[in-house]
Amino acid sequence: MNPMPPRRRIIAFPNAGNIYTERLYQEVAARGVEVVEGVWSFRWLLRNVRRGSMVHIHWPSFLYFEPSSRLRTSVRLGKLALGLALIKQRGAAVIWTAHNLYPHEGGRGVLSHRLGRGITLASADRVIVHGLSAAAVVEREFGVPHSRLRIGHHPHWIDSYPNTVTAAQARALLQIDPDEYLYLHIGRCKPYKGLEALIEAFRQAPQPARLLIAGSFSSAQYQEEIRALSRLAPNVQLVARSIPDDELQVYLNAANCVVLPYRTILTSGTAMLALSFGRPVIAPDLGSMRDHVDADSGILYDPEEPHALARALRDIRTRVFDPDAIVAQARRFTWSHMADLLLDAHAPI
Repeated sequence: MNPMPPRRRIIAFPNAGNIYTERLYQEVAARGVEVVEGVWSFRWLLRNVRRGSMVHIHWPSFLYFEPSSRLRTSVRLGKLALGLALIKQRGAAVIWTAHNLYPHEGGRGVLSHRLGRGITLASADRVIVHGLSAAAVVEREFGVPHSRLRIGHHPHWIDSYPNTVTAAQARALLQIDPDEYLYLHIGRCKPYKGLEALIEAFRQAPQPARLLIAGSFSSAQYQEEIRALSRLAPNVQLVARSIPDDELQVYLNAANCVVLPYRTILTSGTAMLALSFGRPVIAPDLGSMRDHVDADSGILYDPEEPHALARALRDIRTRVFDPDAIVAQARRFTWSHMADLLLDAHAPI
């Protein structure tokens, strides 16, 4: 009798603690594949990595970057390189999902991030990206051969969050007048997200209108900077806290559109969140935005044009969007497809 083939195994960095990875690996596990939360230590890797395993990395900087210590970052970069070499020596595949080109804090200008990406790419058998446009950016930036890329789309968030509150109920809860146009920015507030430009552009938006910025801030200093700017513009409201999952529906269903004026972006889960709630998106024409946001689901603007964002805030008021059509578009991008893409990523070129 032939022995049973070993069960396929994915070692995830990370699995738990992030809704993207948790949803993805639920789909993977449903296909009978074992998913293990990885630990970046040589002893753990020696015990758990075996031939045929797949090591799946999402954000490499979590494995090496210590913002408070260059020395510890350097040591951890060495551990990253040695750990990847050990993984390859034991016959496992390395897959990197490129959610971003570089970490948003510091980005390409930080040497450790350039080194970290280089170390990761030197060992990666495949790189997964969300969309053709994002793939072109990754190819250009890192010189990755197209044959090493696996191209999918960021999956939708339909049914991932509660969605039972109507637009009228949501507006009542937030005390938004029925005839007031609501621009929404939602998610963790960091400098790369361009809130300063958003507030300035909003000052030129037609009235009545309100700009609601909802999310926790990366630092108290940045929060105070944005709060000071918001006082200079009428009808800018800050909800400076993390928005619980069950409250997201209130903000999204109350909004007329979601504005994401990123300075840099490769992939945006927040854009897909807006589309999953049937809300049109205003965003720069960067990365995967052009793969997911079309004329029926929002406006993409040229981030190099000084007044393009302000013009987009005006133009969206003249457009009519069908929420059901936007949701239907988002529904095309499934977790099932992304799970299949990941499992196929180990196939030979």
